[in-house]
Amino acid sequence: MTPERKSTQIGNFVLILIAMVLGVLIGLMFASHSRQDAYQHSLLQGKMAEVLDLVETEYVDPIDADSLSESLLSVMLSKLDPHSSYLSAVAAAESDEKLRGNFEGVGLLLRAEGDSTYIGQVMADGPSAGSGLLPGDLIVSVDGYRVCGRNLPADSIVARLRGPRRSQVAIEVYRQCASPAPCQLTFTIRRGVVNHLTVPYSGMLDDTTGYLLLTSFASTSHSEFRSALRSLLSQGMKHLVLDLRGNGGGSLNAATDIAGELLPAGSLIVYIQGAHHARQNSYSYPGGLFTRGGLTVLIDEGSASASEVLAGALQDNDRALIVGRRTFGKGLVQREFPLEDGSSVMLTTARYYTPSGRSIQRPYSAGTDEYYRDYINQLIEESYADNPTLHVTDSTPYHTVGGRVVYGGGGIFPDRLIAYRRDSSLVYYNRLASAGLITRTAFAEVRLHADALLRRYADADDFRRRYTVPDSTIARLTALGQQRGIPLDPKGLNAQRRLITTMLKAYIGDHLFGHDAFYPLILREDNDLMQAMQKK
Repeated sequence: MTPERKSTQIGNFVLILIAMVLGVLIGLMFASHSRQDAYQHSLLQGKMAEVLDLVETEYVDPIDADSLSESLLSVMLSKLDPHSSYLSAVAAAESDEKLRGNFEGVGLLLRAEGDSTYIGQVMADGPSAGSGLLPGDLIVSVDGYRVCGRNLPADSIVARLRGPRRSQVAIEVYRQCASPAPCQLTFTIRRGVVNHLTVPYSGMLDDTTGYLLLTSFASTSHSEFRSALRSLLSQGMKHLVLDLRGNGGGSLNAATDIAGELLPAGSLIVYIQGAHHARQNSYSYPGGLFTRGGLTVLIDEGSASASEVLAGALQDNDRALIVGRRTFGKGLVQREFPLEDGSSVMLTTARYYTPSGRSIQRPYSAGTDEYYRDYINQLIEESYADNPTLHVTDSTPYHTVGGRVVYGGGGIFPDRLIAYRRDSSLVYYNRLASAGLITRTAFAEVRLHADALLRRYADADDFRRRYTVPDSTIARLTALGQQRGIPLDPKGLNAQRRLITTMLKAYIGDHLFGHDAFYPLILREDNDLMQAMQKK
């Protein structure tokens, strides 16, 4: 058999497999008991196989069958709705990890700069804690494989650091020492389970007001939420500010469980329904930790999916004041269907509705591109308007438990709108921040002084109380800005010097001590939070 003929047969075999997979997916989506639908299903499978065969035998260039099959799957699913999608085996594993809330590795956060990768943070409860590794260490090699200076993707280094729990990995680093030359050190770390916290911070804003940040919804979120809530209640919390800004969603079950901690027993939280799924209601159970007391929920354009389920349930039950900006508007429920090679299909199987009957899904009948374009236009319009209005795409009035009118069809609309902050004195700060120069300058301080700073300050609280950003660090920041084409603006620097100093300190603290140093500092400068606190 000639190589050319063998290659052709292999290609045909691969294409047949692709056609079979597509047939399974098409069957999954269009399965019906009627003969007419079964006949159309058969025609569609045949047409797909015929076109694939033409591509194999007639197309001008050789094809990558794996890439083609994944592209075909992605395109086909995208035609259904904006959120049905194909996940490669790698992407499916990452998605599962996020929903699980943990992974097996060494507990290091990495930071790439130039062609090298540094340790950005040693996670306090991770396997590397107490090992001697420091933030700012330059990673030279992992198990003898050199990674420094090779411009490797961060994912490839992460893959080498991760592995089964109890296995060991050798990490060689360079560290800036007292001598002119860096010290070269090697550490052996035993891998373990690393928790990816979805409640990275909670604390008291004043004597009676608690703050809780929820960044996503995973299988661990409910237990994290309960633990944080108990801690706040033990400190005298009477009013909770729940921050869902930028929370893109995750596990629907986690959202309903958390809602149950805040709603009286028997309250309807959400219901889901689809063409092949009868209505299914979710109610709160007895035993919620904070079913009475003040509650403010912060939302914005980055709050989506499970975040909207939670905010909608609290709004429709008149349990919370919803403050901020209109949410994304994703009211579709996806179910993951695993495929044999480890990849999977995320298929929309139902819509969810808030207790009042609202579907908050933004329209997508004009196609996925127009769906996201409409979202971008919403952001632009709201950012430029002096007094932004919330355009309702579904004018049907719905009513909360207390009789207030609410609307659906385009996200959760806040009870109290907070417009984007418009301040010309922020221009210089925004240019430095958007160019990544504030974080870069902060990390430079950590690279040079991590060991000394960790010896000087006992913990995050001590660091927040006593550390002061040196004037020389501000000077390095402005000089770096000039090098990057951002002219020094003395007026803008003076007007926002406190903000710049606070953010530098917060990022330095984050590298050294984690979230307990970072969030209490940046929350002082959080304009949306301050406005939400004015009328709790």
